Amino acid sequence: MEGCLYLIKQFAPNLSPSERKAADYLVAYPAQSVQLGITALAESAGTSSAAIIRLANRMGFKGFSDLRMRLAKEVFSSEKSQNDSLLPAISSTTSTDDIVKTMVGITRESVAGIEKVIDRGVLESVVEIIKNAHHVLISGIGASGVVATDLQQKLARLGLLAVYTADSDMQVVQSCSLDKEDAIIAISYSGETGDVLKVAKEAKKNGTPVIAITRIGGNSLSKLADFNLFVPNSESLFRQGATSSRINRLLVVDILYAMILTRTHDQTANLIKRTWEAVSHVSGTFGARHETT
Repeated sequence: MEGCLYLIKQFAPNLSPSERKAADYLVAYPAQSVQLGITALAESAGTSSAAIIRLANRMGFKGFSDLRMRLAKEVFSSEKSQNDSLLPAISSTTSTDDIVKTMVGITRESVAGIEKVIDRGVLESVVEIIKNAHHVLISGIGASGVVATDLQQKLARLGLLAVYTADSDMQVVQSCSLDKEDAIIAISYSGETGDVLKVAKEAKKNGTPVIAITRIGGNSLSKLADFNLFVPNSESLFRQGATSSRINRLLVVDILYAMILTRTHDQTANLIKRTWEAVSHVSGTFGARHETT
């Protein structure tokens, strides 16, 4: 697991006060922290040893020693973290060129964070579940609905029975009929979208595996899910619209698609070719008819 400081910053907003003190100290004084034992670190951070252990476990480390070792590796690495430089905010006086540079920079930095927060083992498990599921129900509202539509289309091209509807009530209705041989993919950046949580809860009552695509750091959806595919905590929950968080979730969809495609290539290669030819033929025919009318 690389990017220890990055992960600490990602988890920070959702930590308890005592854990947050430890996290803040580790971020502010990383070089000093790796030289301290857990008791000395707790004293310096104004917290407890238990809080430091909880922080380490919450982040997926095997205790404080593992966290300290990973942090030391990062501190003494010659590579500078991309997260060290803050991107300027966009205002009413920001030029077009600066807006372009800012948005590209934000996206580049956010996408790079996927590599640090997504769990490869969970990815492997999720791919196997999706491949073998009788039905895959996809749930998402708003910007997450855009991601859900993209995922449904990709899975359909692989011959998988994936279902998505923008009607939140129908998502709930469909979730009630799932069973343990099916799967649900719940998409919500905040992890607190009521409709999506309702869908996941209904599916879970039937023993259906719940896969979440959501932000790292802890939220209601991630606690409910059996498998979490995390994206960086890159945007405020009180934002004007999803930007980098939407792109990150679309990237997770692309990763899933690529993994399923490579693992089912012998079965899906002809199907991918056939669907492309079928769609191309329809488009070509429409174009020819349009030209003659």
